[in-house]
Amino acid sequence: MTGVTPDEARRLLEHELAKPEYRGAQATWWDRASKAFLDWLGSLRPDGLGSEGFGRTLLVIAIVVLVAVVVLVVVARGLPHRRARLAADRVGGVLDDDDLRSAAEIAAAARAALARGDHDAAVLEGYRALARGLGERDLVPDVPGATARSIAVRASTPFPTLVDALHTAASTFDAVRYLGRRADEAAARSVLDTARAVQETRPQRTTGPAVPA
Repeated sequence: MTGVTPDEARRLLEHELAKPEYRGAQATWWDRASKAFLDWLGSLRPDGLGSEGFGRTLLVIAIVVLVAVVVLVVVARGLPHRRARLAADRVGGVLDDDDLRSAAEIAAAARAALARGDHDAAVLEGYRALARGLGERDLVPDVPGATARSIAVRASTPFPTLVDALHTAASTFDAVRYLGRRADEAAARSVLDTARAVQETRPQRTTGPAVPA
């Protein structure tokens, strides 16, 4: 029998190992990635993975990761509050300069919005009807650009029994319009009820000048 040269033996071995039944024993991408990561960690200390120094290095890495997670959570929680503050800084008037509708027309729009389930629109239109009605009755100066809060403050003088309702309605208006919050049916009805109460209540007249805008 003729002997096999080293080159022929290597070729035969490579051919044999290339068969499908041997492929399962080859290292996967996960094996290679894990080994590369562990080798990198081991390179952080000259005495390798089994050393006390490596344990301290791993602890430092874990602390850094934990701090990063905490920072991300704090930033994520702070963003809604920051958006709310920015929105509050942009608070504008209840009535737009080009809104020439009467209180009755705005009130009708508010009731229609409530009937179709658009509670946000019902809140906005309901408070606008309240503001327009106060201006039409010369109870509160109908100043273009007057905010919901300032209207509630000035309306508290002729309607002292409705102070809480007025301020609640103003807060609801601001929350919907400027903070992007959604109103439910109860909130919408509360604003419309306040507007109707202001319309139906006899105001207390004062001898002093009206509160400025």
